Amino acid sequence: MLATVQLMPPWASAQPLNPETEAVLNAAEGVFKAMKARDFPAIWAGLTAKTKEEIVKSVLKGAAKTGYELTTAQLRNDFAVGGPQASAYWRAYLDIFDPDLVLEQSRWSLGSIKGAEARVIIHYRKSENPANLLLKKEDGAWRIGLEETFAPRRWILEK
Repeated sequence: MLATVQLMPPWASAQPLNPETEAVLNAAEGVFKAMKARDFPAIWAGLTAKTKEEIVKSVLKGAAKTGYELTTAQLRNDFAVGGPQASAYWRAYLDIFDPDLVLEQSRWSLGSIKGAEARVIIHYRKSENPANLLLKKEDGAWRIGLEETFAPRRWILEK
């Protein structure tokens, strides 16, 4: 019989964490694990409402340019169930972003928890500066704000 090896999360420490800290870190890690597993509905479930809204707007805009008609409701449902539009979007996203960079090659620490917002500091081993991943508590669960975290960088690059 083969022994299974339980990998420690990138934020693991010898000290026990308080439940809210652990919930924040588990939520962040869960989305990156869902990306690695290409579990598109789980990725979608772990994102903030603002991030979902921006993804839907972006996909609708791209579809309109190609003459493909979709409604907002159709697209939201497609992402929730991992349909063809979601699959195409996340496959393209994951062709560019490797979640192992975050899961296996980075150090994590909790930046802060203030009310319904939290920050997780993720320091990739080859980077001088860490990423400050923003999470928001929505409907009782912590969710990653990809848009809230990375959109400012996109706006800088577009100028």
